[in-house]
Amino acid sequence: MPKPKQSLVPVTIPAEVKDIANAIANGQVKNAKMEWRSDGAVVFSADSFDGKSRIIMEKIEVTGFTEETRVTVAKPRNLDERLDRVKVLHKRGLTQVEIAKRTMTSQKTVSNDIQELKRRGVIGIQ
Repeated sequence: MPKPKQSLVPVTIPAEVKDIANAIANGQVKNAKMEWRSDGAVVFSADSFDGKSRIIMEKIEVTGFTEETRVTVAKPRNLDERLDRVKVLHKRGLTQVEIAKRTMTSQKTVSNDIQELKRRGVIGIQ
């Protein structure tokens, strides 16, 4: 009898995702997204209803190994706060798309912010 193909989609849904699904159903969050990456990770993000905060959760489970991350983001209040965040995340090696998710802006805005930080000499030119 042939062995069934192993699915990359997790068999169990994390409790946090179930809680957020209820929040979506109750209208407490918007822009909810869930993706299953090719490495088997589940990535979920959602914005608060007022658009001022975001949660990003990532979980990967394979036999004998579980890794979970949870990032809570408040929308930057001003340009200086956003530039500070972009600087830190850029130095940590995050991509512009990843930084955009954590600053609640577009990738183009992050690109412009990085250019501004380079112009100010805050981050080095590579």
